[in-house]
Amino acid sequence: MTALSRLEKALGSRRALLIYSHRNPDPDTVGAALGLQFVLREAFGREAQLCYRGIIGRAENRELVKRLAPELKPARILSSATFDGAFLVDCQPDFGFDGDEDPVPLTGVIDHHPISGAAEGVPFADIRPTYGSTSTILTEYIRECGREPSAAVATALWYGLKTDTQDLSRRATPEDRQARDWLMPRVDHATLSAIENPKLSRSYYTSLVTALTRAVVTGDVILTEIGRVAYPDMVAEIADRLIRMERIRWSICCGLHEKRLYLSVRTCHPERDAGDLVRTVLAGRGSGGGHDTMAAGRIELPDEGSVTWRDAVSDLWKRFRVALECEHEIPEALTLHPPSGPRI
Repeated sequence: MTALSRLEKALGSRRALLIYSHRNPDPDTVGAALGLQFVLREAFGREAQLCYRGIIGRAENRELVKRLAPELKPARILSSATFDGAFLVDCQPDFGFDGDEDPVPLTGVIDHHPISGAAEGVPFADIRPTYGSTSTILTEYIRECGREPSAAVATALWYGLKTDTQDLSRRATPEDRQARDWLMPRVDHATLSAIENPKLSRSYYTSLVTALTRAVVTGDVILTEIGRVAYPDMVAEIADRLIRMERIRWSICCGLHEKRLYLSVRTCHPERDAGDLVRTVLAGRGSGGGHDTMAAGRIELPDEGSVTWRDAVSDLWKRFRVALECEHEIPEALTLHPPSGPRI
């Protein structure tokens, strides 16, 4: 039975559906959400509303939503009584989604992250951890149903695929390449250029300076924290930038937002897995996961006080240094100025 046949069976008599991206939506989850909405409408005649919890903070992501997915709404403003089923895209029930917050029954999960087991019992589950992006899966759905996507849908899917596979250089499969090639002639390149080159806020540069000032290097690991951030995505942006430093194999960054410590890890280590590292470090403290080269997590904090933050970061850095076997190396400040945040 094909994926679309299983999807149709799982839909049953459900007519009005919610499509959840993961918290703090990124391009892959937005592209996949738009792709699923297109399939549900065009192939099965169902209405579908896109929604999210969290914050859309990264400038590129805000521009993406503004131009291609303006109907993506915060879940808190929607009435759950209007819907009779919900889908998760690019996330699973135990990470990026909290079923206790929404009474709408979970109908389906479509994702490319490692299988967690939390989707067991969901009527429809299509989880392909070997794929480089969830947008690739939805591109296959569109091709299977024989409908021609709009330029907006194709552009969002292409951008989601591009960012999650880093231009097909990271975890890309033949399926990802086929999807990219099929989408390419359907992309609105002027819109794509505007999304990839947005204006950046002053707070972006302030956080970047903070991250560089507080960064320390120990062996092939760089760690930094940026304190309170306007949006959690900034933590991932910093980790993405620092992994590009020569002789660095691990980039680790954390930030504070609404009593949560947000964590991002990037690696180019040929043998170790970022997702496994995050799960090990956060065991008993928080939740997280990811892939071989990139991972994320969060820890709930009792308050946003400076002492709480310093203690949480210091403990986290110790755990990372033990897990990465560099706890006996002396950390060195990245810049000429000593770090002003929590000491390692």
